[in-house]
Parts: sequence; C-alpha cells; structure tokens
Amino acid sequence: MSQSYLEVARQGKNSWWRYLLAILLIFFFWFIVGNIITLILLIAFIGISSPNNVLDSSELPLKITEFIKTPSVAAFVTINISFIFLGLGLFIVVKWLHQRKFRTLISPNGSVNFKRLLSGFGVWFMFQAILIGLELILNPGNYEFAFNPAQWFLLLFCALLLTPIQTSTEEFLFRGYFLQGLGLVLKQPLVLLIINGVVFMSLHLLNPEMSRGPIWLAFYYFAFGVFAAMITLKDNGLELALGLHAANNLSLLFISTKDSAIPSPAIWFAKETGDPMWTVVIFLVKIAIFYYLLLGRKRKVR
Repeated sequence: MSQSYLEVARQGKNSWWRYLLAILLIFFFWFIVGNIITLILLIAFIGISSPNNVLDSSELPLKITEFIKTPSVAAFVTINISFIFLGLGLFIVVKWLHQRKFRTLISPNGSVNFKRLLSGFGVWFMFQAILIGLELILNPGNYEFAFNPAQWFLLLFCALLLTPIQTSTEEFLFRGYFLQGLGLVLKQPLVLLIINGVVFMSLHLLNPEMSRGPIWLAFYYFAFGVFAAMITLKDNGLELALGLHAANNLSLLFISTKDSAIPSPAIWFAKETGDPMWTVVIFLVKIAIFYYLLLGRKRKVR
C-alpha cells in the first residue's frame, strides 16, 4: 500500500527538540541571514542610484522605503533574495536535522510528478490570463499601459528564476514541513487545514495590500493556505500546490498596483485595486473550478 503524504514524516528522526531547533534554524536563515543580505543589496542599489554614488546615512531609512515601493527589477530582486535562504534553511533542517530526503516534502516516495505540477500551473495561469483580459476589456480606464521593453524582459528573466523559488520555498515550508510535522500529532485533517491556513495568513498580515480591506484579505490568505493544503493531501503530493502558487504570483509580470507586496515594472499599472470582497469571491470560484478539473475525478494513487 502506498504511503500517505503525512505518514512520510515518520521517516528520519522526529524528536520534539529537533522540531524546536528546526523552527529556530529556518527563521534564522530566512529572517536574519536573508534580511542581512537584503539590506546589503538595498544599500548597494541605493548607493549606485544616488548622485555621485554618495549616500547620506541619515536619509537611508527613507530611501529604503522609497526604493522597495518603487516598481523596478532591482526592488523585485532584492525583495526575493531572502527566499533563497529560507530554502537553504529548510534543506539543512530536513536533510541533516531530520535525516530524511528533502524531496519527501514533495511526495511520499521522493519523486516529482512534473505532469501534475505543470497541470496545476497551466490551469491557474489560464484563470489569471482570462481574468486579466476581462479586466482590461471591461475596465480599460483603470489600467495604464506601462510597458518598458528593456525593464520588462529583464523582469521576465528574473521572475522566471526567482518567483518559483519564492513560491516553492513557501510551499515546502507551509504545505510540506509544517503540514507533515503537525500530522505527526494531529490526526484530524480539518484541524490540519485550518491551522495551515491560519499560519499562512499570519505571515502575510503585514503585506501592504492588506490596507484594501484587512478582514477580506486576511480571509483570502487563510483560504489560499487551506486550499493549498487540501489539494496537497487529496493529491498525496505537493505538485499541484507548487504549480498553482507559482502561476498565481507570476501575474506580477502583467499587472502592478500601488500596494503590491513585490513591486514590479509590469505591462499595466492598475490605478484602483477594487473591492477586496470580489477578490475573495473570484478566488473561491477559481478554486472550485480548479478542484473539479484536476481532482474531481478519481485518479490512480502514487
């Protein structure tokens, strides 16, 4: 009988102190090492853009704030760098602290079903493309054409490299490591899904777009976390969630807003972001269709 996605966590070493140390290590690499490197890059980019490369330290905090809020490839790269260190921390924790294969965060047997990954990506990307197209047709006055070929093609290269790293490391952490770890002590799937949604939501509450409507946007992130965890358990693997998350975040190539969490020189700039309630409603419709298309029929277990 095939092993389940949660049972695979029983491989390796799972003492409570290992999980405590693991969490400390993961957040050390992500928030300490990652943010130090981010700060170094910020100072370097700001220094390069300053007149005569002279940087006034008293103005540095303001310049950093302005830099990360201004759509540019440099800002995009800088904000994404810390996720490389999150991935490094996760790899060290799983490989050496728990002493099991890192790819067991993806599937019980350590394989990667690229067909499922690409299916998840393709279906969600299609949803995003249709919605963006409809928005541009139905509400053209809200979108400013901001296409800069030199900036955009550089962004395309960086986004195809860094966005999958950002989304994959988040999936490895939330739907992989955390979900499997909690599955060792909690046997109720519904409780696991709710906790996963709450944790995922909590780490996004400081995103700038929360100002559109904190309750609705908090629910959006909660629902995203719950759904990604649900399809991971249902599919007995992480591939669908990996594809969905990457496709969702790559929409930054096409639309940018004044409160984007990761500003980018996209093709269009949205002047207004709209009612966050509709963001949630449309998301719920998308996940229902996604589930029906990719998990609505019984499929062979790995």
